[in-house]
Amino acid sequence: MMRIIVLAAILSVVAACAQVAPEPDRDVDDALIQALLPPASLGASLSLSQLVSGEFGDQKYTFHAEVEVTPERMAVVGLSSMGVPLFTLEQDSREVKVEALGGEIFPFNPRHILSDFQIAYWPEATLREKFQTVGLAVRDAPIQGAREILTADGEVLVKVTYLSKGGSAGDIMIEHFDPPYRLHIKTFESSEVR
Repeated sequence: MMRIIVLAAILSVVAACAQVAPEPDRDVDDALIQALLPPASLGASLSLSQLVSGEFGDQKYTFHAEVEVTPERMAVVGLSSMGVPLFTLEQDSREVKVEALGGEIFPFNPRHILSDFQIAYWPEATLREKFQTVGLAVRDAPIQGAREILTADGEVLVKVTYLSKGGSAGDIMIEHFDPPYRLHIKTFESSEVR
């Protein structure tokens, strides 16, 4: 029973963060999902242990994430604060597989989780090339440690701020402006192989 309550709380925060905007903005929201890249496009293998905190309005939620990216697949496992598995997302070059433990169904498109991760970690040039195909642009500001995803009209849709010194990806803030939500991602352990 506790597991279902924890799962429902986590899913409701992610759902709130991933709500679909009114009809005119839906195309932009869909473009982020259409721009998902295959795992091999990262150009490296990556393993991360993270704490993810989400904010939507006055609601705040937290979960642990274990992330692994290899050229063949990307996997994200969401865990409660007590280490109870909540969900698993797995993407290969062809499809995304979703498993919500306890039989719960995601109340939103779980590809939003993968999209936010790719926006934060993939190389700028790789993102730029793919996002151009869906009418979005990428702009990095390395001195300020930030990356922005822009609409065709030049509006900032997503802003990623690298909060760690030296612009490393150990402490990241991801802000979406339409619909508005914020994720703070703190990485505790990481390994990368190129």
